[in-house]
Amino acid sequence: MRTKLNRRLFCGLLSVLPVAVVGVALAQEAPIRVGGNVMSANRLSWVNPVYPAEAKQSRIQGTVRLEVLIDKDGHVVDVTVSSGPAELTPAAINAVSQWVYKQTLLNGNPVSVLTTVDVNFTLSQ
Repeated sequence: MRTKLNRRLFCGLLSVLPVAVVGVALAQEAPIRVGGNVMSANRLSWVNPVYPAEAKQSRIQGTVRLEVLIDKDGHVVDVTVSSGPAELTPAAINAVSQWVYKQTLLNGNPVSVLTTVDVNFTLSQ
């Protein structure tokens, strides 16, 4: 009897869960994920990163991958490092934090966006 009761409870929760999850997502206005190539086409202004002198002297190069949160107005509001040389990450964060994007619309309404940005540092810069 106990197993049947648990199955009924579980099935009842499954039938309600999707509606609850959708309601929470709409209430929180979670950012939508947009690919980095799409968002790079929507940049209105950007600042190139300054190659740190010490990193250049040490011949450190590579790509800093950042997760970037863009607000409804197109301004960068949060930057998180995913990967890359530690010596280059502050310069990448500093530059990307100043970027401005075109507003992203979903069904005609502005939405915040989560995207990935790669900042490349090469010694030929």
